[in-house]
Amino acid sequence: MFRNLRPLKSSFPSASPHLIRLTQTLALFIASSSLKAADPKDYNATGVQPKTAAEELASFTLPEGFTIELVASEETGAPKVAMTAFDDAGRLWSATATEYPRDNEPGIWSQPGKDRVIVFDTPLNNRPQTARTFAEGMVMPLSVLPYGRGAFIAQGPEIFYLDDKNGDGKADDRRVLIRGFGVQDTHTLPHQLTLMPGGRIVFSQGVLNDGKASDSSGKAFEFNKTLIGSIKPDGTDTRIIGAGLNNIWAWAHSRTGKVFFHEANDLGYSVVPFEEDSTYPSFKATKLHPNAPIHPPTAEGLNLGGTGFSGMAICDDKAGSYPAPWHGLLFVANPILGIINAVSATPDENGGWAFKKQPNLVTSSDPMFRPVALTFGPDGCLYITDWYNRIISHNEVARNHPGRDKERGRIWRVRHQSQPPAHPLDLTKVSTKDLPSHLFAKNTWEMRAAWHQIGQRQAKDLIPALGKILTDQETADDVKIHALWSIEDLGHFDPALWRQLLAQPSPDLRREAIRALSTLRVPEDQAFDLLQPLRNEPTWTVRYEILRFFRRAAGPVNPDHITWLRTWNEAPAPQNKVKGWGGTYLALGGSYERSFQNFLLLLAESKTSASLAADSRWDKVLATWPDPSPEQADKITKRIASVKLAIPKAIATQGQIIVETTCLSCHSIAGKGVGFAPPLDGSSKRDLDGLITAIVAPDAATENVFRLYRLEKKDGTIVEGFKRAEDAQGITMVAMGGAETKFPSTEIKSAGYVQGRSMMPDLTASMTDSQVAEIIAYLRTVQ
Repeated sequence: MFRNLRPLKSSFPSASPHLIRLTQTLALFIASSSLKAADPKDYNATGVQPKTAAEELASFTLPEGFTIELVASEETGAPKVAMTAFDDAGRLWSATATEYPRDNEPGIWSQPGKDRVIVFDTPLNNRPQTARTFAEGMVMPLSVLPYGRGAFIAQGPEIFYLDDKNGDGKADDRRVLIRGFGVQDTHTLPHQLTLMPGGRIVFSQGVLNDGKASDSSGKAFEFNKTLIGSIKPDGTDTRIIGAGLNNIWAWAHSRTGKVFFHEANDLGYSVVPFEEDSTYPSFKATKLHPNAPIHPPTAEGLNLGGTGFSGMAICDDKAGSYPAPWHGLLFVANPILGIINAVSATPDENGGWAFKKQPNLVTSSDPMFRPVALTFGPDGCLYITDWYNRIISHNEVARNHPGRDKERGRIWRVRHQSQPPAHPLDLTKVSTKDLPSHLFAKNTWEMRAAWHQIGQRQAKDLIPALGKILTDQETADDVKIHALWSIEDLGHFDPALWRQLLAQPSPDLRREAIRALSTLRVPEDQAFDLLQPLRNEPTWTVRYEILRFFRRAAGPVNPDHITWLRTWNEAPAPQNKVKGWGGTYLALGGSYERSFQNFLLLLAESKTSASLAADSRWDKVLATWPDPSPEQADKITKRIASVKLAIPKAIATQGQIIVETTCLSCHSIAGKGVGFAPPLDGSSKRDLDGLITAIVAPDAATENVFRLYRLEKKDGTIVEGFKRAEDAQGITMVAMGGAETKFPSTEIKSAGYVQGRSMMPDLTASMTDSQVAEIIAYLRTVQ
């Protein structure tokens, strides 16, 4: 509920005694918290001691038939590895991030750092591997994508390419693709560089950064909040192709071109089929376009638990990988709980998906096991990047907490007993004429490496062989799709061939053939003629690509072509709704899909980019709230100690009542609750001192996205609370319970954040230590 208040005449941090925030009940902003303690030693991570790699190995539990093997560790030159990726020669690339995290320090990116890009030359060998340094002087690189003679790197405000021109195995040239990303928050920097068909590299940025970037062509653009970008390997033609969610730490690309990713928090989006031009919800809503529909939950009820999903991989090798029932599953890295989850994905006839939780693949009794990235290798085994740390959440405790491990990191390999011995294969040394045969490989890595090599070598002599693969009725769809990607990279278009491709029964093959029309710049009239048999196309994803083609085609769209496209909108659009994170959405199964189709039609008619997200007018910091005084810090420390003493006698069921009647008006547990704030799943794995601090001293434990937001209207009304969204028309704020109110821009005098001030008041001041202990006791049971 909002109320009129007299405008403040004094500057912050003074607070009006008449000012009442939107948050009037206990909201526990635990999942992403940052401590401001007088002494970091007050927040030790419950005394957990690190294990050696050999000791950690004994902590794992896997299903029958599986074993786990050490690939590399700090003992072999791999401290604090952040990710892994295989190149086309079968080498495993990674990077260290020993200085992580360091926020709001723009100067560190212009100085040489302590980190390295590293390579393991023989990772399939059944013994720990020693890292070879490819590049040093790095500063917390968050993504490495091997390509050609070197690798693309996402680091701080830049994405760049490190080249090895003289072939000595070390980087000797650096070429910047994009510079100017915001560096306000380390763990939401651009990351997840992934090579996609059409010769494009996608990447993600999290919710807490804002920047004014430019690519190598000189094109400048705003890149604010959670956005998904795409760029060519030469650093040109940057596109913003998606918006929303809070941090996307995974991209998984199937053999047939399906793409999955996920939201870091368990908010109904822990597995998401990606569709270009989509807008998803976020803590700080950013619509890709004013008319974009918001994507509904895709995995509501999956409830993997945890608040930091950070990796995904698909087991889709046709042979040599895991047997049933593990084959075909998506594996999700869950670092908060120290688990590798398994999820089945079942498609329906129209391109929708049903996701179901399956038995876990890996669990560990070592609380420092923190899986943050996954990839399947040339041997069909799953490779796990283990951040190995007491503290996993970026904002859980102080950045300089002594419990943050800066030295240890491991890479593990999960093997099934049925898998045959690995035989290393280097596709970079395969003769060009033999590359098409490797598109038939049962191993996905090998198939993909062959596609990469054909394009990178620009092997146009292979066009007849690739055409034969595409027209052979006995060839499997996934092989045809990789042959299509190869011929697309070669810039070849044959109308007769495309006519056959668009008549294929596989919607995946039809979708990819249509997408390639844009890459190959096929004239609109010629493409329209080819698309005539698809007038009654039933599959949504295929329709979407048709609409994108007309949006991207040169010049205004022929009015007759628009009339043809509008036939898909002749029937009344269904309006089924579903409740999800922070609101109500058009439901999957026809309602959302039709709305998204209409959105793409609008873009085609107007020849408009999907990316029209406005720069924020009201996203500045108004003031900084002071750190606790020594007396206040001492009081917080003593309160924490008193609550800890009361925990052994606390009754968890009493705490559950408090949590369910108050906290779930903002948060959620196992999908229950309003959920516009972080879910409380995984609280049992949280640092105890950090958990208590987030409750009894919310100003000392708030992440930027949950800072107090203050809006003053022109009539003198002042409102404080949570900023949900902003567009050209105004600002939307959320009250406890999830009710939203939009304030028109014409009525706003000023608005912005109060740095260091939580939107949650300290409502535990009137609670006894025993009551707070009961809340903690219950949260310590939440998996």
